[in-house]
Amino acid sequence: MDVLQEKVFEAVRKQAWHRRDLALTLATKLADELEFDLLARVQLGIRLEYSLRIEIPDTQLGQWRTVADVLACVRRQLPTGSPTGT
Repeated sequence: MDVLQEKVFEAVRKQAWHRRDLALTLATKLADELEFDLLARVQLGIRLEYSLRIEIPDTQLGQWRTVADVLACVRRQLPTGSPTGT
């Protein structure tokens, strides 16, 4: 697991504080398994923006279905050559 993936997993775990039995993978479904509605995804996006110093377009948040979608979106927003993405 790379540094960026660890940071995304950490943010998702913090957002899913209500799930004590959380076994998080890239295939974990935000709505079905974590019970994230749109508000929870917006909060997750804000958490990631602040922790990674990036900007995530609002239009992307509604497209997140899995943790892999979140990670892919975050990777696209990182500046080229950013050490967080390696």
